[in-house]
Order: sequence, then C-alpha cells, then structure tokens
Amino acid sequence: MNTKYGLIGYSKILKEENPSDIFKGLSRKQYGSLVSEEGEESALERLSQDILHNLELTVSILDFCRLNHIDHYRLNTSIFGIVANPSFDIEFSDLPNQAELNDAIREVGRTSITKSVSISLQPDKFCKLIDTDQSLVESSVKELNFYSWFLDKIGAQENISSPISLHLNCQPPTEDHDAYCDFADRFYENFLTLDKNTQKRLVLKNAESGTWSAFNLFKYLHVYCYEEHDFGFPLAYNNLFDELNPSDIKGAAVEQQVNVGAFHETWHGVVPVFTWSEGIEPGSRKHAAELSEPIPDFGYQIKWEVDVTDKDIAIIKLMGPDAPSRISAEELAMMARKKYSKVENNYNALYEAARRTNIVSQGGDVKFTGGQD
Repeated sequence: MNTKYGLIGYSKILKEENPSDIFKGLSRKQYGSLVSEEGEESALERLSQDILHNLELTVSILDFCRLNHIDHYRLNTSIFGIVANPSFDIEFSDLPNQAELNDAIREVGRTSITKSVSISLQPDKFCKLIDTDQSLVESSVKELNFYSWFLDKIGAQENISSPISLHLNCQPPTEDHDAYCDFADRFYENFLTLDKNTQKRLVLKNAESGTWSAFNLFKYLHVYCYEEHDFGFPLAYNNLFDELNPSDIKGAAVEQQVNVGAFHETWHGVVPVFTWSEGIEPGSRKHAAELSEPIPDFGYQIKWEVDVTDKDIAIIKLMGPDAPSRISAEELAMMARKKYSKVENNYNALYEAARRTNIVSQGGDVKFTGGQD
C-alpha cells in the first residue's frame, strides 16, 4: 500500500490509558521560581528528569505506533522544553544525569530504526528563517540546529528521510514577481547559515493563506532557487492548506493530484512526509476530530501525518475493517494521467523542464529557453 499513516505529537490512546503519559516541562517562569525557592541545582535536576520522562514516553509512542501499523511519527517538540529555546540560557550539556539522558536519546533512535517507524520534526509558527527582526531569525537558526543535533544524536540519516518541516511564516512586502524572487534569495542566504546537517533535513510547507500557496512555493522556492542557486528546496504538501489557499496556473485551478505529484518529485526518490487533514466544515482551518474517509492513494508511496484532534484513535479507525475501500492503484493511475494532461504547464512539466533547461523569468511567468518537449 502506498499510503502510510503518521501520528503527530502524542498518543491519545496511551494518554487515556495512563494520564501520566503526557509530555512534561517547566515554563520559564516556573523554572525561575524553582531556582529562587530550591536553588539552581534542584531546578536543573527537575529539567533533566522531565526530559528523561519525555524521551521514555517517545520510545513508548514509537512502540505503540509499530504495534498498530502506524509507520511514521512526528516528534513532539516539547521533549526538551525550555532547553530547546535559544533565548533560554541553559545548554543540554549543563543538565545533570548526562549518561542517563544520552542512553535515553539513543534508545529513541534504536526504537525508531528497529521498529521501522520513521520520524520528523516541525517547529512552531514563531520559528522563522526570514523576518524583518534579524534577532528572531538568529534565534530560529539556533532552534533548527538544536532539532537537527537531536536527530544526529538518535542516529537519523543526514537527509530528508527524517525531515524538519518548516512553514515560511512570513510574507514578501509586495505581491509581485520581483518581490517573490527577492524573498527567495534572502531566504536562501539565511538557509546557508544553518548547520550543514540542518540544511540537509529542511523541507518547506505550503501555507494556509497568503503568498505561499502550493504553486508559488514550488515556483519560487524550488524552481527559481534551483535555477538561481543550484538548489531547489524539497517541499512538503498539506492538503487542507491547499484547499484554503488554492493555486492556479494562468487562471486554471491546479488540481490536488498535480500538486501532490509535483511536491513528490522534489524529494528525489526519498519517500516524502506530507500532511493530511480535514476542517470541521468546508473552509474551516479548525481541524476535525477524524478523517471522513481514508487518504487517497495518489500512485506514489507517501507518509501522511494525520492532523486531526483524535490523533491515533482516528488513524486506527481508518485502518479498521469497516473503513471505506480505497480506489485501486490502476484506477488512480489512469485518473492521474487524465488530470495531468488537462493542465497547461503543469507542475511535472515545469519541474522536468527546470532540470533539463535554463529558465528565465519574464513578467512574472516562468519561460523556458530551450529543450522543451
């Protein structure tokens, strides 16, 4: 089966079975109070124990995923709590019980590998590689490097098989071609300040509103950057955001399977990690409790992080015996071929041409200088 399901953040089933199976952490204010009341040594010990608990819980979630045929898990960014916050002046190496913590980190990696549950990370919306506030950018670079350090520590490969997914979380100053190109150039410059392993893991996601629809993200952060900087960013698709912020090419709506196919190609053979969700009603950003039907098989192997409020409960329902039948691979392939042929200058043609030819940008359109089919 091409469609693989992924859990995000935590297991609702484990939490209901044992209410202590939650990610723990001190806020900055709580940590400060603990230092004042009991001293810094005691506060660091508490931080260390919370992180140890969170790492052990992560192992339990990975085990749970394998037992329930869930093939992917997006790690909870609460594992390290305030220690992962660049503005908090405590390094991981400052924590006591280093041997115990490092053993727990290695166990996360061993479990992920031996149970064949792949992993990913996604920071929150305040993590920005481009912004008018340069201090925020510098802080975000440190945060992304911290997450990549953790992936290194657990033995994850130094590539997008364990991706760090990022929304751009920022808009160009104006809505025009030159502004988009300038934005992409500046984003790429900031991208180069990341550690090398972080660069190798970063993927970009389409946004729910604003400039960075699936098409614009593909056009400027993949195709344009490929031509100008010899590097096209890998792209992670979010179906709900594509619905809320749709794409068009010369006035023609870009259909879902075209977007999926184009984004899939940017991973260059690595099985991509995308996100699938539903709103509580049409046009709503608020996530539904569960999906109304299984995720379609688009003819590609894809790991879909299921972004609904019922978490693993919803995923297990999808894989149950009463789940609606999936469309056959043969039927889907035939449908996809027809859809692709309908769209002029579709993503696959755009992508393939970007690989084979030089591209020049004129008046906001991408035009090819030679070698077209």
